[in-house]
Amino acid sequence: MRKDEGGMMKDECAIRRFLAFTLHPSLFTLLFISCATATPPPPRLPQWNAMPAAVLDAFCANFRDEGIPTSATVNVVKTAQRLLITTESMQTLAESQFYHGKIDPARAATTAAAEAVEIPLTITHGCAWRPIEPETGARYTDTMTLELSPPIANPFARNSAGLFARMALGGEAPTWYWMPLIPRGDTWTAGRLTMLAYRQ
Repeated sequence: MRKDEGGMMKDECAIRRFLAFTLHPSLFTLLFISCATATPPPPRLPQWNAMPAAVLDAFCANFRDEGIPTSATVNVVKTAQRLLITTESMQTLAESQFYHGKIDPARAATTAAAEAVEIPLTITHGCAWRPIEPETGARYTDTMTLELSPPIANPFARNSAGLFARMALGGEAPTWYWMPLIPRGDTWTAGRLTMLAYRQ
């Protein structure tokens, strides 16, 4: 059975209302209200001290799929960057998921950025990563630079988390991605990358 946002099984809630109505009608109204107004729990987020190797490994695999050889040097900013969480990136994320609700992207960006922690990345050896300092990508006019945001809650999907990524050459014409993060017990796995229609 599928859980709703309040964490209670929808079928379980319906069964409780039915039993309450059958056995004691006065309880029906109370249970109906409690099920309808339960406060959704905050989305679960990874509690990482460093970005795990699986994240960069997922980007490496994606680059191979796009025809970029693993021997090609790619700069990677060695700390997750809060500055990737903007009104525009949030708006583009909402559009990519066909969200038509009332969440304000500017407020969502402010909230997510305030809670984000700029953790270091674990640099792997699957691709020819070259760690660089933040805000230095524009110096490398002949090398692609990858930046990642810290993990954030996705306000446009139920109980969802992920991170933004930006890939650019010399800081120009970046390509943006969204990587969902999927909980597997006490660990997290990287979901399939989505290219965002965001052009700076």
